[in-house]
Amino acid sequence: METKTAQGLRYARAASYGFAALCVGLGLLELLGGFALGPLHIAPRWNPAFVTFPVALRVESWFFFFYAGLLVLPWRETPVERRWWIGFAILSVASVLFAFAMISEVMAKNYLANAQHQKARIPVFQAILLFVSLGQIPIALFSRRPELLD
Repeated sequence: METKTAQGLRYARAASYGFAALCVGLGLLELLGGFALGPLHIAPRWNPAFVTFPVALRVESWFFFFYAGLLVLPWRETPVERRWWIGFAILSVASVLFAFAMISEVMAKNYLANAQHQKARIPVFQAILLFVSLGQIPIALFSRRPELLD
């Protein structure tokens, strides 16, 4: 019989895979400039008319792919303890960088809205992504060391 802790970790790990898929989708959305599937059109997250530094968006898109790759690594099955700690440190730094990217995006969109004398939208999506990215650190840690939860 599986304990509630193990079951919760399994669900959290499944959510990490979903978040990785979302990161890949966000990266593709920016690199391709949006999607058009018949009448459905999904615009890129940044309006190309307001982007003054497109290289930064490409770097952010490639970072999303890299971060998604980190999220799907088998954290529990890494055989060498030293490799696990190095990978965990890289994941932790990448999660903080992802959160920083979301904060920077909100600040930039607020700046653009103020320049157009408009009120900025509430950054709900970026806030959710920020907290989910920071949640990946304990998920990876407790997947490897579930005894720390007890």
